[in-house]
Amino acid sequence: MLALMSGAITGGGLIVAVGAQNSFLLEQALKRHYALPIALLFILSDALSMTLGAFGIGLILQGHDWLLAVSRWAGVAFLVWFALGKWRSSFQEEHLILEQYTKRLAIWPLFLMGFAVTWLNPHFYLDTMVLMGSLANQWQGEKWQFVLGGVLSSIVWFLSLAFIGRLCAKWLEKAVFWRWFNRINAILIWGIALKIATQPLS
Repeated sequence: MLALMSGAITGGGLIVAVGAQNSFLLEQALKRHYALPIALLFILSDALSMTLGAFGIGLILQGHDWLLAVSRWAGVAFLVWFALGKWRSSFQEEHLILEQYTKRLAIWPLFLMGFAVTWLNPHFYLDTMVLMGSLANQWQGEKWQFVLGGVLSSIVWFLSLAFIGRLCAKWLEKAVFWRWFNRINAILIWGIALKIATQPLS
């Protein structure tokens, strides 16, 4: 039970931090665009990465710097492009912003975007596969309880974010909200990209 609680607390602390995943899921929840499937995608991604980490895959990743370098610059390029789209859309006329808000998108493009937001982020590997994996192995026989705790924190967080976003959506159907949401979103994502580009991946 202690391993389970430790996994939940550690995983929760890593997941709750401001990031591209949380931003993307909140946006889709506020737009009522497949927030639950995207939340499930993020949960399954966390579960898979933590499990691979518990099997020791994170040690392989740490031993090959070029893999982290590829992940770093692919992630930076994607996040800069992603944020640029948000920034540009924030300067559209009000009727275009509202049209974009109400437009019903197909699920597969959103799934691909959610997949990219997750798996092109080197911090995702470092947090879930390397850090959570190495901590899980310190629990030896109870390592799967630790992993389960991390997965449970992911389930609670992402489902709560999807639910709260959808609950608040009806009060935020205004162009001015989406204009500033996109601007703040873009600045935060550019900040994440800058952090990934300039700080050592350790």
